[in-house]
Amino acid sequence: MSKKPSGEIKTRIIHNAQKNGDIYVFERQTIYDPEKKYNQVLSSKLLSKIPKGTVTPIPTRPKKPPFGKEAELDGRIIASRDHIGMMELINHIGVASGIDDGIYSNTDIGNAQKIISIARYLLATNGQSLPGILTWQFNHPLPYEEGLSEDIYHDLFVRVGRDESLQQNFFASRCASIKEKAVLAYDSTTISTYSQNQIEARYGYNKDGDGLKTIKLLTLYSIETRQPVAFTKQPGNLPDVITIDNALKQLSVLGLGNAEIITDNGYYSEHNLASLFLAHFDFVTLVKTNLKWVKVQIDSHKDDFSSVSSTCPFDAGTHGIAIMLMRDFVKVRKYANRKNGLQKGDKETFRRRVYLHLYFNQSRKVEEDANFNSDLIELRKNIEEGICVDDLPQNVQNKAAKYLHLRRRGGSTHVSFNEDACEEAKKYHGFFALVSNSNKDPFECLLKYRKRETIESFFRSIKQSADGTRVRVWDTDTLRGRMFVQFIALCYYEYLSHEIRNIKKLLGVKNGDPAHDTEKNLKLERKLKRWLDDSPIYLVLQWFDTIEGVKVSSKLLSKRWSTEITLRDSMFLEKIGIALNF
Repeated sequence: MSKKPSGEIKTRIIHNAQKNGDIYVFERQTIYDPEKKYNQVLSSKLLSKIPKGTVTPIPTRPKKPPFGKEAELDGRIIASRDHIGMMELINHIGVASGIDDGIYSNTDIGNAQKIISIARYLLATNGQSLPGILTWQFNHPLPYEEGLSEDIYHDLFVRVGRDESLQQNFFASRCASIKEKAVLAYDSTTISTYSQNQIEARYGYNKDGDGLKTIKLLTLYSIETRQPVAFTKQPGNLPDVITIDNALKQLSVLGLGNAEIITDNGYYSEHNLASLFLAHFDFVTLVKTNLKWVKVQIDSHKDDFSSVSSTCPFDAGTHGIAIMLMRDFVKVRKYANRKNGLQKGDKETFRRRVYLHLYFNQSRKVEEDANFNSDLIELRKNIEEGICVDDLPQNVQNKAAKYLHLRRRGGSTHVSFNEDACEEAKKYHGFFALVSNSNKDPFECLLKYRKRETIESFFRSIKQSADGTRVRVWDTDTLRGRMFVQFIALCYYEYLSHEIRNIKKLLGVKNGDPAHDTEKNLKLERKLKRWLDDSPIYLVLQWFDTIEGVKVSSKLLSKRWSTEITLRDSMFLEKIGIALNF
């Protein structure tokens, strides 16, 4: 029979070896917890230090009292000063957007405060590297008040990176904020790295063109609310086209099973269209005009693009038509069907209606023709100057074989153009095509696709405003945790950007309210609009960082005051929803 716990507090002397060879001597008090079945540490007091290579302990200096407590002990005034303007603005963003609540409700308060604090630092500093937070936090109030050292945020990234429940539940809270049917752009970007330790960093298509290994970041982005809702990462060598199936599964789990997915032609394949149909998602995707079934329709409807009725109402240089088609798709059975004699893995054909939207833009044709001609002229020049065709990249060799005639004369090569092949290629210049299963109108479909381009500005924000240009951690779990915290910072950024865009739409515009429509007020609003037009998000935040709050107290009384602000700045804060109480 095991011995019954005594319940006594035990005091022990602990020798803790440090990385530099020193040994710290602690006095530690513990008590055994019979429920948890381990010793719980009650207190730990540093007594002395044994320097490396010696055996004699050296007493350590007494710990300094917290800032301001020295004054409290001798009756002097206690005072502090913080930069509160920008931090009040960022705090408002976190609360009004529901982002902070999505973090607090899915992890413990300590981890939540650390995640939010680092995300706010990234937003406030326009993506400065994290070691800078150690000094920055001294005069910028953050939810985590204990201080964020390198060890603390590294351990946080590891824990968050392994906590898939936290991440997916936060994504679900972002999806729940979309009140109407979600219209989501789905796209990827690449993050370059010099690291040889990141196993997911591989050579593939590098969107920055710097020749480094990359890790791919795939994001679902609401084009209506202008908010990122979820992300994942994968090795940099995997093509975008194979990622759709997992994205559809994730959306179903997150409660967006009726979303409409908007993609570019990197995600087009017959398999992906079949998957979208079977999962009952609406979609709009860009398709290449060199596909055989698309070229057939372009050839059949070339005369339809000259009519006035085919003119795009919001882009007069573009003409468009819609063609309804019935097309066959293939699915692979996941389960056997004994009644119909079908086995797992058998292929079945099903038929669905799709809308092929074809567009033609004359300016685009002129540009594509010019680029095509310029490339061939440059290629002819290189070959005639002595560059061997076999030494060129394979895609360039294929271009030369298709569009050039090469003839050897002595020691030189004479190059002429295959005019028939060139004309055939240029016949489809100026055209582009979208495929949808739900959008019948070509211009409504085009408008949705063009809104998809907002995700490109989001990717620029990742790299410019959230320290996302390079990988700065060692292993995959830590990288995932770091990317999640950066994702939170970008949710802040996108929410504030969207709020400012909405505010600018109404500035200087009469609304029928006599108190609002005075010339003095409209003049001030127009002044505010000019400032917002000329100021990126980072500079807007930095402008309000000059507002400082001072707290002074003694045994008799306490006072608080802050930097004065202009009428224009006061108007901005009121319109963004901040009560002027600092």
